[in-house]
Amino acid sequence: MEPAPLPPQPVMRRYLPLTVAGLIVVGFAIALIISISGGSSTTSSDVTKLDPNATQPPELVITNDVAGTRLPNIPYVAFDGSTKDLAPNDKPLLINVWSSTCVPCITEMPALEKVWQANRNDIDVLGLDYLEPPELGQAMADRTGVTYPLGRDVNGSILRSLGGIGLPYTVLVASNGTILATHSGALTEAQFATLVKTATGN
Repeated sequence: MEPAPLPPQPVMRRYLPLTVAGLIVVGFAIALIISISGGSSTTSSDVTKLDPNATQPPELVITNDVAGTRLPNIPYVAFDGSTKDLAPNDKPLLINVWSSTCVPCITEMPALEKVWQANRNDIDVLGLDYLEPPELGQAMADRTGVTYPLGRDVNGSILRSLGGIGLPYTVLVASNGTILATHSGALTEAQFATLVKTATGN
């Protein structure tokens, strides 16, 4: 008697190896994408990407280096409503751009205040509020207790001209107007002191 022919293989069992192989490939691709993106970005606790419509913008990925160039002579609006030129006044100038929606700015500004109080005879500090109504910027200044000069980057052009795309953003300028260094992200009191020493030699 001849053996009975094998029953036809179910469609699912026939394609099961291909399905498993496909899932493995897709899983590997997802893991690769996550590992690449996770290794190259800056954490949102350090830098806030600019988006004036967001309550807490996402993380910053890149910055523009303008160190070694001249500080552009751009007007800004002081908190008292007057218009002033963005320029050093016979001393190095430390510019710090912030906003009330930037969580790292809240912790950074008091540290900058302490460094400015200790070095105000040797360096000027200017805090610029990015794209906010005056009342929000004033509330932030009251909350952090800063007393160094403050102004407003009304349309965001100052930050862009300084190479910044995230907050907080700090720019160190020599007394001759040359940009010495820039930094995206929160700085500690010790790091601010190091910047001051870089500019003044003290």
